[in-house]
Amino acid sequence: MTTLAYALALAAHATLLELDASGGDLASLLRLPPDPGLVSLAAEVRRNRGPDVLGRNAQMLPAGVAVIAAPARPDRASAVLSALAPALPEVLREVPAHMPIVADLGRLTGPSRDFAALTDRLLVLTRPRMPDLVHLEGLAEAVPHAELILMGRGPYPPGEITAALGLPVTAHVRHDPAARALLEGRRHRTRLTRAAAEIAATLMEPARA
Repeated sequence: MTTLAYALALAAHATLLELDASGGDLASLLRLPPDPGLVSLAAEVRRNRGPDVLGRNAQMLPAGVAVIAAPARPDRASAVLSALAPALPEVLREVPAHMPIVADLGRLTGPSRDFAALTDRLLVLTRPRMPDLVHLEGLAEAVPHAELILMGRGPYPPGEITAALGLPVTAHVRHDPAARALLEGRRHRTRLTRAAAEIAATLMEPARA
């Protein structure tokens, strides 16, 4: 999911906000220093909740993506997200519509799941196989605006998955062995970036209308 979130942020010229309570991956994958990031953002929003607070706590990558990375340790990540919970909704409401944000919520556990309600569109990445799909039972009731992105091959077609889970399938992308190279900066165009560009264009359509 982290790689797809990065590819979507790249395609949409968006800020990538890592809100994964199980611990962030971006700092280690992208070799980022710990500060600024989610920890500094949580500290600043105690006194300042203007929309510019996100930019001050982001790191701009050479590819043009602004990243706010979470701590890698699950206990620290969960604590920071809990601290952000009272302020982040207000901060996000102040962000202009022309400044999109892609939030990586990880596995939607703990505080991460609470942030799902703040999203305009919630994309859940899953493989179309029973061991993965079974974990999504009940998600339609908990987060009615969730949508699925299917990754790779599996025995279940999109229509059958939608009928079983009550969740629409927004896209079905092929597995991309080169996706890791995108995060590591060794590749800039992969099968995943092309798929992300198509998904991002679909997501941005209402904003352009």
